[in-house]
Amino acid sequence: MSAYSYTEAETKESTNASTPAGNRPAATPRHMASAWGTYFVHNGPLAGLTVGTGVRYIGSSYGDNKESFSVPHYILYDAMVSYDLGSASSQWKGAVLQINVNNLTDKHYVASCSNNEACFYGVGRSIIATVSYRW
Repeated sequence: MSAYSYTEAETKESTNASTPAGNRPAATPRHMASAWGTYFVHNGPLAGLTVGTGVRYIGSSYGDNKESFSVPHYILYDAMVSYDLGSASSQWKGAVLQINVNNLTDKHYVASCSNNEACFYGVGRSIIATVSYRW
């Protein structure tokens, strides 16, 4: 699965000197893209196992509405692994264990700025474990 977006944003009219007409709004990247793939094991000793990985690209953006500085692009990698417990035992049918890791490489990056004195770091690596049950 993949996605791409192209945003052509521009301030059309303005009476505010800090937001000049003709400029792209702050924190609005022109390009963003992502891709995600999964593999499910149907047979054998690992039946019920799913692994997946993904990549996210966020293009550069301006740090303020005057376009006086830019925030660099960044790329993040994600991964997941899950196991359908029903594959091991019919009494566990509908139960799934899953672990998701976002920002797998723990990349340090500036996610956005609202002006030259207020920039914000992006979220570091996060690991989330879940147990779900469907009946």
